[in-house]
Amino acid sequence: MNNIDSDSGQAFRSPPANPSAVPPATPAKASVLRARLAKILAASGVKPAEDDGMPSHFSFGVDRIDAALRGNAGVDGLPRAALHELHAASKDDRTSAAAMALLMAQRCQDDRPILWISESGEARRQGRLYPPGLAELGIDPDNIIHVDAPDSIAALRAAADGLRSSAMGAVIIELSGKRPKGLDLTATRRLSLSAQKSGVLSLCLRTGSDAENPLPTAAFSRWSVAAAPSIALEANAPGHPAFDIKLLRHRSGLYGLSARLEWNRDDQVFREQQSEQRAPDTGSVPALAAVRADHQGTRAA
Repeated sequence: MNNIDSDSGQAFRSPPANPSAVPPATPAKASVLRARLAKILAASGVKPAEDDGMPSHFSFGVDRIDAALRGNAGVDGLPRAALHELHAASKDDRTSAAAMALLMAQRCQDDRPILWISESGEARRQGRLYPPGLAELGIDPDNIIHVDAPDSIAALRAAADGLRSSAMGAVIIELSGKRPKGLDLTATRRLSLSAQKSGVLSLCLRTGSDAENPLPTAAFSRWSVAAAPSIALEANAPGHPAFDIKLLRHRSGLYGLSARLEWNRDDQVFREQQSEQRAPDTGSVPALAAVRADHQGTRAA
């Protein structure tokens, strides 16, 4: 009998008389599935929730956006233990991009401090975080640890060190210019792996970059952020801070997702503005929520 007849004959064999002699297939299949899931999660930069008892993902709080961001793990939102990039759409949108980075960190910090790392030269030119402005967003300034690095290479090293500590809620590194020295695929891969091991959110804030033609990085997602007009509240009171966000890259292949979000500081959640609710764009520029180095009350850190 040839091999084909032999193989086809095995398919019609009667089951053994003793069913208990057949090894159960379920445990083997379950272990294979668990191994495959772990491999998928590792490849996508996602840390399983059971590793540290914390949620593996964080969300914007907007069902449409969070559901669209489902990746290989099948969970709404973005992975917490990963690197994400935020690009200011223009130089005037630097403040809005910085605010978005802080608010994303706020969504998943769980009362742990946020480490903010910037280049000292850029901080002197553009300004540092302004505590009263943070309080207006519902962020406790005491939860922010600010590090002034002498240059971009030192900033990247400080970010990698910070990401190794699970005591941090998030690490935000602010880098300016189209090609910051030291920022490459290797450096961002190091940040991504450190975030994956510690479970700490890593955000790379880019200003003055070319979001349409960015440097190649190991970021799980890449976003463009711009300021948007807010909707006035009752009695024509100032509305909630608003942002136009656009997804430029996602590890699962998503592209082009966009929304206009506003931040509700009382509920600590984003809400999506509907097109019929949107206020006309007057072309105004948001105030820079920072203390400049030449400010009379400023003291060098």
